[in-house]
Amino acid sequence: MTLVFFWTGVSATMAACWRELAARSGVRLVVFLELPRRPDTAYDASDVLAGVECRLRYADDPIDAAAFDAEIAALRPDAAVVLGWRSVMCRAAAEGSALAGVPKFFAFDMPLVWSPRKVLAPLILRRYLRRFVGAIVPGERSAAYARHLGFSESCIERGLIGLDTAACAEAARARAARTEYPRRFLYVGRYAPEKRIDVLVAAYRRYRVGVADPWGLTCCGMGPDAGLLAGVEGLLDRGFMQPAEMPRMLADHGAFVLASDYDPWPFVIAEAVAAGLPVVCTSACGSAVELVRSWFNGRVVGPGDVPGLAAALRWIHDREADLSWIGQRGMPLVAPYAKEVWADRILAICGTASAGRHG
Repeated sequence: MTLVFFWTGVSATMAACWRELAARSGVRLVVFLELPRRPDTAYDASDVLAGVECRLRYADDPIDAAAFDAEIAALRPDAAVVLGWRSVMCRAAAEGSALAGVPKFFAFDMPLVWSPRKVLAPLILRRYLRRFVGAIVPGERSAAYARHLGFSESCIERGLIGLDTAACAEAARARAARTEYPRRFLYVGRYAPEKRIDVLVAAYRRYRVGVADPWGLTCCGMGPDAGLLAGVEGLLDRGFMQPAEMPRMLADHGAFVLASDYDPWPFVIAEAVAAGLPVVCTSACGSAVELVRSWFNGRVVGPGDVPGLAAALRWIHDREADLSWIGQRGMPLVAPYAKEVWADRILAICGTASAGRHG
């Protein structure tokens, strides 16, 4: 079976999933990957994508539609997964003749938000969406949007994003082997407005003044709001971390925190849960629906709620002796997102669609 993915942006989690899928017997996976000319991360793409058969292009490169179509047709794909509709490359693939008779799945992570653009999307995208046999989304919030776009429930699959849970579990074991539980919060993500670094910093400061021996806060990332982290007592800005460094970071911290006011399905929450960390996040984080149970393996608070976020950090602080098992009881929640399960899922979905095409 030959499967093709048309994707934008690079992430270590998807690369791990692609490698797992490509390693399956009888599978050839080709990923057409579009990257921004000026990336907003410092990923070493060549290192992250090692072992993945990948065709790279930049988002501002012009596309020769005929040549692109011929390149796809030469692969004789059995099924395709196309990410979204904004990318020129993805639209060209979905609308080209090479995939006209090939089962195509529409992949996206956006939640349903009642904005004029999303309300009108089923009309605006009607001709485009008719080209797909189904949708693959991360979780329930995106599934609601898929239904709004016109996909029937039987044509919507959850589990678009997977991760290397084994590597994260190593972090949990390393933390458990420490003589003392690590008393530091961890944030990983872009320093961008929607991540609400301002709220995170304000809540952390509020938390610190309310306790006698406050935890530290480590932030890992890059972006325009980096300046908001400067000069904050107890806060350490580590800058961007390469994927290979993340297991150690997860092992060296005691809880994960994310203050976003828009975050469709942040996979960093999945990594944290898989690493046995309690999680504090906002309800705007889509992956919290599947992976964080408030008062069980963490806390979920409202977006922009500085007092609420500070109280959640205090909740973690006050349960230091119990945090190891609080984090561990969340780990089964992430098991369905393991890269091995992800590969099984994609093979089943695409195999069924391909068989229907030839049957």
